[in-house]
Amino acid sequence: MSVKVTARKPKKPLRTLVTLLTRFALFTLISSTIFLSGCSTRATLYKRGGVTIAIPNEYTSQLFINPVELDDESILISVYQKSAHEKQPGMGFLFSIARYTAAQYEQFLTSDGSGRSFFARDDTHYYGFFYPTDVQAPDDYAAYEELFLSLGDFVRSDFIRRNRLTAYSDDEFFGRTYTYDGEHVFIKYYPYYAVNGSKDEVWTLYLSQPVKQGDGGIWCVERWRDQYGNVYPYFPDGDGVPSREYYAALQREADAQRQDPLFDPKTSLFDPEHVALEFVERVFGHAPSATGSLERAENSGTPAELFARSTGNIHDYLPRLVAGEGLPVSAYDLLPCLADFTRDTWSELHLAYGSEWWAPFWNALRDAALSDKPADASDQVMRNFYVGKAFLAADGAYTEMISDLVLRQWRYDSRLYNMAMRRFSDDEAATLRSHLSYLVSHRGGTFSLGIPGTDPELSLSLNTYPIDFPFGVDLTETSRESFDAEGLGPVTIIECEGLQLKYLYDSEGVYFVYCIRTVREGYFNKGVAVGDQEEKLWDHWLPEQLRKMDRLSHEDEDWFGEDYDHGYVYAPEESTKSIMYLIKNGRVAGIGLVDGIFGSMY
Repeated sequence: MSVKVTARKPKKPLRTLVTLLTRFALFTLISSTIFLSGCSTRATLYKRGGVTIAIPNEYTSQLFINPVELDDESILISVYQKSAHEKQPGMGFLFSIARYTAAQYEQFLTSDGSGRSFFARDDTHYYGFFYPTDVQAPDDYAAYEELFLSLGDFVRSDFIRRNRLTAYSDDEFFGRTYTYDGEHVFIKYYPYYAVNGSKDEVWTLYLSQPVKQGDGGIWCVERWRDQYGNVYPYFPDGDGVPSREYYAALQREADAQRQDPLFDPKTSLFDPEHVALEFVERVFGHAPSATGSLERAENSGTPAELFARSTGNIHDYLPRLVAGEGLPVSAYDLLPCLADFTRDTWSELHLAYGSEWWAPFWNALRDAALSDKPADASDQVMRNFYVGKAFLAADGAYTEMISDLVLRQWRYDSRLYNMAMRRFSDDEAATLRSHLSYLVSHRGGTFSLGIPGTDPELSLSLNTYPIDFPFGVDLTETSRESFDAEGLGPVTIIECEGLQLKYLYDSEGVYFVYCIRTVREGYFNKGVAVGDQEEKLWDHWLPEQLRKMDRLSHEDEDWFGEDYDHGYVYAPEESTKSIMYLIKNGRVAGIGLVDGIFGSMY
């Protein structure tokens, strides 16, 4: 049985030659000497079907503008980088402006949406900005990127103003919990139950009343959620009819059917279970068992609802953990209890349950630390928050144990952990960031550079950090350079005395160190320090682990220089990371650690 649901694309009517000729007539070049409102830039205006699109004249010589897309009548204009398009027709695509009906837009909402976003609307249409998701100008990406950035924002904002449209964002839909207001019914569907009796996998159908509320309203499935937390909106593809008209017609039809003396509400659109069964058969193409494949649920099963059902009182759950009997305690019941922990809670639990409470509590906490719903970021964010609250309230040995979970959650997805930071007070978030930096520096692993000093474990590593340089270690920068790198984003290069660091920074506040180089004596990796004899390598490495290199990479030579004898490189298969030991006059003269990100440097 197939359990994959594919989004259906809006149907497009066939177009004749007459239609195409009409389109050419509608797309009219108005003027090349129009001044743009609010500035002195001249623009060429393209009018198409009652709307006008302005392209600044300063860029037109670099552009190929195609007024007609023969395979999609909803496209108003397509803009290409001329140089790339002339080298290879079809390449150099920058963007298109599209116009969708309400029905087409609803079908877009059910697709993956790659390379498409809608930015404006009027009473009857939605206007989209379509852009490529692959490389369109490999020979001159910098010029392509400059064109895209210079034109995109302007064309959209001018288009809204010039055509008196209403600014719009897809987030207006995706930010809603439900498609329709009013009462909702949730029905669990077990897609494999009819095949093998299994209820291991469960999908949840969200049902609502799109026209009338209460006993007289029909029901529909407005969205559904899979076992990973992915939520899929659903709109009927009614041959170009938007859902509000489609469901209004169904409501009238159902109202008329109710007048029949033989009418059975249990097999009609007035019964949510019947609607759910028909949806599974029609949309999923499944033949479910009516007696076991579907069952009502109290809620939609979103993380917020699941966590909210907890009493928040640890004494409601800990006795079951200690006894090890009965129903298991879920993460959604256990974790919210941690929010109210204080320094005194730990000793109170010891007094109440003796010495036997910690092991089952710890095992349950460890199992609850990571989400089993990777598609729903909020699930992991809430887990990070609750475990973080327990860490902030812990003391002594409990702090050490829970630190392991905090670090595990950070390494699992540092961006989601930073999202959880917003739920803490400023002081709490600062404490967590400081401690996380210490943990990352303490437990850097193989791809780390040890910093000599009072704490022999402290290191810098190819890792993510929650704070900026010096990442919790005692280093002083002598210079700093920041810039945007193609395909990477914001890059910072730090130079210290005899040491270089390169790292990325993203909008979520995560710092990713991807390059560490040093010639400072005493700094070490895997027990081998700068200044050690070459032979010491073999005290910590097997000969087959290190590859001898007569010449290093250009990037390494740019920093270390070319005055060396050879190098040894550790570059494990299927990894983007590498370690390089620079050898000169029989001694280790430098160490380099690099994460190539897109592939190993060596």
